[in-house]
Amino acid sequence: MTNPRRPDATPASPSRRRASAALALGALGLAGGVRAQDAFPSRPVRIVIPTAPGGNLDLLARTIAEKMSTAWGQQVIVESRAGANTMLATAAVAKAPADGYTALFTISGFVQNLVLQANPPYKASDLAPVSLVASFPIAMAANAALPANTLAEVIALAKAKPRTMSFGSYGVGSGAHIIGAGLNKAAGIDITHVPYKGEAASFPDLVSGQLQLAYGSVGFYGRQLSEGKVKLIVMASPQRLKDFPNVPTFAEAGFPEINLAGWGALFLPAGTPPAIIDKWNAEVRRICALPDVLKKIYDMGYEPVANTPAEFGKVIASDLERWTAVVKSSGIKLD
Repeated sequence: MTNPRRPDATPASPSRRRASAALALGALGLAGGVRAQDAFPSRPVRIVIPTAPGGNLDLLARTIAEKMSTAWGQQVIVESRAGANTMLATAAVAKAPADGYTALFTISGFVQNLVLQANPPYKASDLAPVSLVASFPIAMAANAALPANTLAEVIALAKAKPRTMSFGSYGVGSGAHIIGAGLNKAAGIDITHVPYKGEAASFPDLVSGQLQLAYGSVGFYGRQLSEGKVKLIVMASPQRLKDFPNVPTFAEAGFPEINLAGWGALFLPAGTPPAIIDKWNAEVRRICALPDVLKKIYDMGYEPVANTPAEFGKVIASDLERWTAVVKSSGIKLD
């Protein structure tokens, strides 16, 4: 006796069986991907910095790493790969696996290298933006005896005594160099650039009067004001800083085109899954809102900033355009 066949029990066609199998595999793959991202991180994480240990960037990176380690239950290691004007660390992270376990915490030299170098070892698209961490205002400091207290007075002095003044920077091609050269071009003056290996290296010459001016972080020069040997003239910053309310920005002083603050920010290798980028971003933004972290950022002379990957991407695009304009206008070239 045969069982009657139910109308809905007809055998599936080969094509339907293949489609069902593909859907099942896809669902399994999607679930596996979600589980892998939800489990991130399941092993130690590295944050690579492009500067030497002991500096402000290293201190800030270690602050973030410590908070992340506590939140994620995994060790977060800060690794210094200094060299080649930040390009060594950037290129290394660009080539790292796009799994979220290697991040880059770098400075705005990331953009400047793309503008200044004919063949940089990385492209902007090689890294996925995570978030800005802080804005790094760049100050013009002057020897306290310089007979000028405003940018207009500095320019007037430079015009009255052409080619007799000099400014120090923390390196050829640095933001300090570009802003100083940009001011020369925009104001029609000729203040000689003298590069140093870091802002601290130029300080003795500024204090002795061998240099009339020097550019560096507001935090560094702000700590020197109590000695009465230097003064702050102007700064590259989106707005005046609460700790230095009497120091105007370059934009307020009439030179918005060189009002280009530096920054510190986090990147991951391009191709990192969006869910992992979002997890990094959420953690960075949480950490940057903590009172002790905010205090540390302000004490360094920086301004806290945390934003979305999309917002940070727009900052990079804008910076590329603005730094390119200043470099081309001032004719800066690297050997």
